[in-house]
Amino acid sequence: MVSVGLIGVGGMGSTHFKILKDLGIKVTAISDVDESRLAEYSKMSIKMFKDYTKMLDEGGFDGVIIATPPNLHTEQTVYALRRGYYVFLEKPMASDLEGARRIYDEARGKGRLMIGFTLRFHKLYIMVKDLLDSRLGKPVVMWHIALGTMPKTGWLRDKGVSGGILNEHGVHVLYQYYWYAGRVREVYADAVTITSGITVEDNVTVFMKHENGATSIFHLSWSGGHNWRRWGLTAERGRVTVDGYVDGDYMVSDLNGNVIEKGNFNESIIHAYVDEVRHFINCIENNERPIINEEDGYHVQQIVDAAYRSALTRSKVTI
Repeated sequence: MVSVGLIGVGGMGSTHFKILKDLGIKVTAISDVDESRLAEYSKMSIKMFKDYTKMLDEGGFDGVIIATPPNLHTEQTVYALRRGYYVFLEKPMASDLEGARRIYDEARGKGRLMIGFTLRFHKLYIMVKDLLDSRLGKPVVMWHIALGTMPKTGWLRDKGVSGGILNEHGVHVLYQYYWYAGRVREVYADAVTITSGITVEDNVTVFMKHENGATSIFHLSWSGGHNWRRWGLTAERGRVTVDGYVDGDYMVSDLNGNVIEKGNFNESIIHAYVDEVRHFINCIENNERPIINEEDGYHVQQIVDAAYRSALTRSKVTI
C-alpha cells in the first residue's frame, strides 16, 4: 500500500490531502512551518514536523507532495529526490531558472519527479488535444487572454517568493502551449506593473515561436478589474474557441467556418486534481516515470526566464 508525506498544507496542500484521503491513500507525515496548520491535523494518526528535512529523514512513506511557495521548491525537491522519494512538485518548478536547473540536474535519470501542470489532466484540454491529433492537425496559432484581479495572498505579490505572476500563475498556459505545439524557440515579451505596493508584474504579454513554426500569444493581467478569460487556436484544418478558462462554452469549426462541434463544459476542475494525483500514485506503484517530469518543468521555466529577459531588454530571446 502506497503512503505519502506532505510538505506544505496551505491552500493546495490541504486540497491534495483531501484528494489522497478520498482515494484511500494513507498520509503518514505532514510538514509545515505554520503550527496552526499542523494543529488542524492533530487528532489524526499522522506524524507532524515543522522541519521538512526531519520528516524526509525519518521517512515511512513512498512519495512526497510539495505544495509550498516557489522560492522553497529547489531545496525541498532536491533534498527529497536525494532521499530516493517519488516527488510531486506543485507548479512552477522553481522561482527562477537557476533553481529549476538544480532540480533538473538532480531529477534527471531517476524517473521520480512529477510537476503539477494540472491542465494535462483537464478533460476540456484533453478533448482539444485529441481533436488536434485526430481531426484538426497541428496548431498554427494559439491565443489566450486572461484578465483577473490581484490575489490577496501576500507572497504572490512578492517576486522574491513567487518569481512573478507569469511564473506562478501563467505557467499553466505556457505548459499547454508546449504540450500542444512542442518546444518554444523564440520569445518576445512585455511586462508592466500598475498596482502599487507589489514587486511582481501585474500585466505580461508573451509572444512565442515554436520549433515547428507555430505561434503562441498569451496576455495575463491581474489589474483587469474583473475576471474575463478566453482562449483558442487555429490549426491546419480547423479552429477551437473557448469562452472561459477551465469551463464555459466551446466551439470547433473547420477553416470555412462550418461548425463541427459545440457545447458547454461545466465540470469542476477538481477532476483534474484527482486525476493528476492518481497518476502520481500509479507511477509509485508501478515504478514508472511521470508523464509530466523534469524535462517539461525545465523547458517551461526556460520560457518564463526568456520572457522576463525579453521584457527587461525589449528584445527577442532565443532559447
